[in-house]
Amino acid sequence: MMLKKVCKALTFAAASILAVGTQVQAAEPIELKLATFEPPHAFAASKVLAAWAEKVNKDSGGRLKVKVYAGGVLGKPPQQYDSVKGGVSDIAWTVLGYIGGQFPLSSVADLPFLTTTSKAATRSLNTLYAEGYLDAEFAGVKNIGMHTMHAYQLHFSKKKVTKPEDFKGLKLRVPSKIMGSIITKLGATPVRVPAPGTYEAMQRGVLDGTPFPYAAVSSFRLGDVTKYHTEINISNTAFALLMNEDKYNSLPDDLKKVIDANSGHAFGDWASALIDANDGKQREVISALKGHEITVLNDAELATYKKLLAPVTDEWLAEMKSKGLDGQGVLKRTREVISKTN
Repeated sequence: MMLKKVCKALTFAAASILAVGTQVQAAEPIELKLATFEPPHAFAASKVLAAWAEKVNKDSGGRLKVKVYAGGVLGKPPQQYDSVKGGVSDIAWTVLGYIGGQFPLSSVADLPFLTTTSKAATRSLNTLYAEGYLDAEFAGVKNIGMHTMHAYQLHFSKKKVTKPEDFKGLKLRVPSKIMGSIITKLGATPVRVPAPGTYEAMQRGVLDGTPFPYAAVSSFRLGDVTKYHTEINISNTAFALLMNEDKYNSLPDDLKKVIDANSGHAFGDWASALIDANDGKQREVISALKGHEITVLNDAELATYKKLLAPVTDEWLAEMKSKGLDGQGVLKRTREVISKTN
């Protein structure tokens, strides 16, 4: 009888240990690898993506563990889309213009002189997605949210550039097809260089300048290789935070809701507020650098550039029409949202 009681006690203890072990195992957080090509110190990596990851982790009660992998360790800039779609990363932050012709309608954000702020451009992109204009472009991935940077200025290494004729003979970095068209119409030569390669390309003389928001000049330490800054608010570039669709679908429903609650306008409005505020701060930093000069174009000068670059938009509309895409509708809706947001 005593032996039976001991055996029962041991059996109960073993079952209890097994149950506790199972609970501990079940409590292990689900890790999500978030890839970015930006260096760890850069603003988007350290202040936007890291903060987003922290919020998701907190909102999930610790059941999700989003970890940022910065510096392109999970894929070079043009590979971020394929990386997340193929499951190398679970989430990836990418420039849509790096990915060939996959996002033609999303490239509306790259058109010249639409708006000066990330706030307005970002809200227009997430509105387009929410209203179904961009569904086909994001098939096969979970689109967490889109955003832009603050409007792009032009930064040069050797000469002050204010007039269209000043661009002749210059080589400028471009992140997208549309920016390439803009630079060509200005009379310069476009060179496709991913953002992290800009410093070296300018240092070696492969580039004479680059379009960038002020924040990117700081993020990629371009204050060392630029001196002259032309404030023109010329264009922008669409970014997206994408998630592997299978990974998202594998999450329990309540954790999907955590991701969803930090997606779309919730993500975009929050991120763009940080981006616009930081760009203003970085403008002050750059203006204080010894030997640096910021030239702000006046209304008459801007009018000259707007007239010169108007064909870029016309050509984009024609290209969308040739592909059977509603470029007119997308541009109209973009302008409506930007006007309302501004």
